Amino acid sequence: RPPRSTLFPCTTLFRSLLSLPVCLALSQGRWIPAALWLLGGSFFDVLDGALARALKSHKLFGAFWDSTMDRVSEAVIFLGFVLYYGGQRDSLGLGLAFTVGFLSQLISYTRARAEGLGLQNEVGWITRPVRILGLSAGLLGGQPTATLWILAFLSLVTVFQRIYHVFKAAEPGLKARGKKGS
Repeated sequence: RPPRSTLFPCTTLFRSLLSLPVCLALSQGRWIPAALWLLGGSFFDVLDGALARALKSHKLFGAFWDSTMDRVSEAVIFLGFVLYYGGQRDSLGLGLAFTVGFLSQLISYTRARAEGLGLQNEVGWITRPVRILGLSAGLLGGQPTATLWILAFLSLVTVFQRIYHVFKAAEPGLKARGKKGS
């Protein structure tokens, strides 16, 4: 499969900048505007990828830039939750927001690290698009904390699914190396 790419680095940057109003709305507890900004930014992400595939524009830098900006966007979005729960002096919500933000980064890292080892690792219950849609739905429904709990559980399961997948894929190589050294 060709690397995921972006047609225009400026489009990716624009999409990433849309995470700033999401962060601001979240920090103020304005769930519906946050969801709408989040969905708007996701539209540009999908459009960018679709254009790149349609025009067969698979550039390595584009793939790198897109993935990097995805991580930046997610961090900025979860910063909004951290600011909100911190302002509410809600320690549990604050910890939950940090945990989900961390797990979302870890999901992406486990995939990228596996691919760096030459292994495919797109397994798991919750990918970035699913996280974005689930988060948006929860915000539109006015249930940010419940949504974060669901995302925390699904994200943790996904991290373990990806770790286990790499363990199983790497295990035959480990056994073969062990026999050579014996």
